[in-house]
Amino acid sequence: MNKWLWTSILLFGCTDDAVDTSINSETYVETPEWKDTITTKDVGADVTFSTAKECGECHPAHMAEWEQSMHAYAAHSPVFDAMAQKAFRDTSGEVGTFCTSCHSPIGAIQGEDGTITAKDRSEISRDSVSCEVCHSAVDHSSPVGNLSLELTTNGDIMGPYESDFTEGHDSVQSDFLQSAELCGSCHDVFNYPGLRIEEAYTEYSTSPAKEMGMTCQDCHMGTVPGAVSSREVGPIAEVEGKVYPDRERSTHRFIGPDYSLLDEFPYPDDLEKSRQAQEDMFAQINVLLKNAVEVSDVVLARQNNEVVLNVTLQSLTSGHNVPTGFTSERQLWLDVVVKNVAGTVLFSSGQLDSYGDLYDDHSWEVLNDPNKLDTQLVNLQSKNKMRYGELELPNATETVFPFDADYIEKHSLRPLETRTVSYTLPPALAQQELEIDVQLKYRNLPPYILRNLQLDELVERLQVFTIDSQTIVEGIE
Repeated sequence: MNKWLWTSILLFGCTDDAVDTSINSETYVETPEWKDTITTKDVGADVTFSTAKECGECHPAHMAEWEQSMHAYAAHSPVFDAMAQKAFRDTSGEVGTFCTSCHSPIGAIQGEDGTITAKDRSEISRDSVSCEVCHSAVDHSSPVGNLSLELTTNGDIMGPYESDFTEGHDSVQSDFLQSAELCGSCHDVFNYPGLRIEEAYTEYSTSPAKEMGMTCQDCHMGTVPGAVSSREVGPIAEVEGKVYPDRERSTHRFIGPDYSLLDEFPYPDDLEKSRQAQEDMFAQINVLLKNAVEVSDVVLARQNNEVVLNVTLQSLTSGHNVPTGFTSERQLWLDVVVKNVAGTVLFSSGQLDSYGDLYDDHSWEVLNDPNKLDTQLVNLQSKNKMRYGELELPNATETVFPFDADYIEKHSLRPLETRTVSYTLPPALAQQELEIDVQLKYRNLPPYILRNLQLDELVERLQVFTIDSQTIVEGIE
């Protein structure tokens, strides 16, 4: 049986005896008596959801933050749409709503299938991961991941506080809303039998942060991205004629490493306002990255004719790996340049080719000339691998997309890990005074992925962040 069909069985909770392979899993619905909760398998569920705009009428501060977030962008992303369409084509539709149900949960519930893209989604579907997706969530199925959320159907709104002092809905205090499992429901993505595409929650489940009682919300919903920080204090809602008590209020921008590649997001009618919002997003991401990892040491060792450069990386993140998420897309690499006193470059690694890619196996320049391969490249990006037969061989084929792979080879730093990497420099450098510049850089997508998705026009929108740098000068003894 195709592995994507097995995934649908795992996601939708079917058993072997119940499977009818002639029925597309995302449109197959039993006709149960309505329950207290629903999931995205309940396609066409007769449940009314509020749009984010409706929620924003009483919660304008939350709305102003959320509408700039990647939760709001999820169903608009051209990269996501292209990837989901590729997965749908490659599996002859068996992938179903495996991809789209996390990026547009309400759309999936209301019957939009895996072929739908941003331009054809309903208005509420284009709300992406909207207010009610999280604030109606009451539980998750096991294992956590692949959108395992259960949403209440009774109109109650889950929050950090219980209150009857509300307009429009009942407010129910929810520990689940404040749990890592809520986030993990979409931020672990796996495919039967063992392809772990995203493991942010899995990494968290054995992390120091988990042991200390911290959750995802502590670092991603505070005032300082990537760090446990204070919350703003103020009224949760704003309704004319009512005075709400001051309470701690979490930010709803959910700063992570991603950003919009569309000029019209988040304000389609005001491109200048959108540009300013995106510039502010870059600044927030920069803070997040600097709170995630650093170059803690750079040491040059010379012995006889051997010259070795040791660079130590330190993860500052206690809750998950660095990078995390879809790590076969995330590039975290060292850009190293060694010069002599005259400024002549004697050694380099981690530069970009003329197409904007690293000189790795995906570089078009390397494919045309293998001698250009950066053999000492330090890049913590995961590799999508395919086996030959049943064996994992050193020369296993590397694929561009994770859903084409049999397994993913991870290189990311574990929570709070210290790792030293070494570069072997030319022996001739043993007797020269050297200036060594080391930069730690990050990019959420490499250009070759966009080109493979026929999104070449978006390559110029990719941002390279310099997280940290050190420069040392080493003389001759």
